[in-house]
Amino acid sequence: MTMKTLKTCLLLLPAVLLAACDGGSNNDAPNFTDSAVIATRATDYSSGAVSLIATTAPFAARNSVAASATSDLFVRSGGDHYFVVKRFLTNQVLRYSASNPALPVYTYSTQDATDGTIESNPSDLLIVSDTKAYLLRYGSGKLWIVNPSATTEAAFKIGEIDLSAYDTFDGVPEMTAGIVRNGRLYVAMQRLESFASVKTGYIAVIDIATNTEIDTKPTTDGLKGIELPVRDPVSLAGIPGSNNILVLADGGYGGFDDGYAQLYEGGIVRIDTAANSATLVFDDGDATTHPFDFFADVATVTSDRAYFISSTGFGAAQTLYRFNPNTNAAPIAVPGFQAVAMGSLAVDPNGKLWVTRTSSTQPGVSILGFTSGAETVDASLIDTVLTPINIDFITVPVL
Repeated sequence: MTMKTLKTCLLLLPAVLLAACDGGSNNDAPNFTDSAVIATRATDYSSGAVSLIATTAPFAARNSVAASATSDLFVRSGGDHYFVVKRFLTNQVLRYSASNPALPVYTYSTQDATDGTIESNPSDLLIVSDTKAYLLRYGSGKLWIVNPSATTEAAFKIGEIDLSAYDTFDGVPEMTAGIVRNGRLYVAMQRLESFASVKTGYIAVIDIATNTEIDTKPTTDGLKGIELPVRDPVSLAGIPGSNNILVLADGGYGGFDDGYAQLYEGGIVRIDTAANSATLVFDDGDATTHPFDFFADVATVTSDRAYFISSTGFGAAQTLYRFNPNTNAAPIAVPGFQAVAMGSLAVDPNGKLWVTRTSSTQPGVSILGFTSGAETVDASLIDTVLTPINIDFITVPVL
């Protein structure tokens, strides 16, 4: 059996999705199918796992894969494999292959005894190539450059970028999310002080060819990045058809003295990556008037179609809104997705919107398509058994 044929024999999903492998012809090129990989958690946050769901009907699912003793985790795609990143108190990156999605190829630590970080608390993993990725570390001032294909833990970390200047309080800028666009890495930072959102968020811009930070304001002194008109950024999304990006911020919370009350300092911001400028698209209002309440997640489908989730506060029911990411036109609430339990958004390779449903009694995902500008429900609820956290997509070779 050749290596090409062996690749077509990877059994990831149930037999209803993948044909049995019989060796085939050496001249047969493998076909490919897309699968969603979803991080999930127990309702009491005591444990976690992964669900794998086909991206085409009947959306067959394989649940409770790669069981974890922690629920503080997320997944990222590596093409034909995926990563589970375990956060606070665990501080690990695990790689899984399509041929055996339940057994990790490796488990590497995100800790570094030499930089004094007690809890690195990894918050995002941005894959650039088979041998290069950026690991954001929420509990550290240093972002790691890593080799996701490293065969030893010693070879995993290949460099670092110091972003501690963005937080003079403790040198930890709380880097929370990133995105790679047009040769640049954009890193969102919350800049908290004792968990309180007392400062505006920032976006650091990294040249991925040189691993150096770009000065977006070369004619002025101070920090090199792009200052945001909001606090506590939590999510980034690229706008198709351009290099521009959206930043979603939930506004954060106050400090101990005010009972960690919700602050209305959030919203959605559009970053013009050519001008390195930030424009507020939607404001979450103030304590008296807050039309969109608490922003939760954002995703873009096309150049003129994007979505965000907002709620009345942590743990409250959410509403899904459609909007044009290039204008400030008022968003439209999506019928059937108002005042329901939702969590995060993702767009699959077919341009469909996946919405995590976080009800403790009926957890799963919904899939939305589009006809004549309106949403269609391709799948109302696909059961994930545990509560879904986030979604990414891998490509699996099949016959």
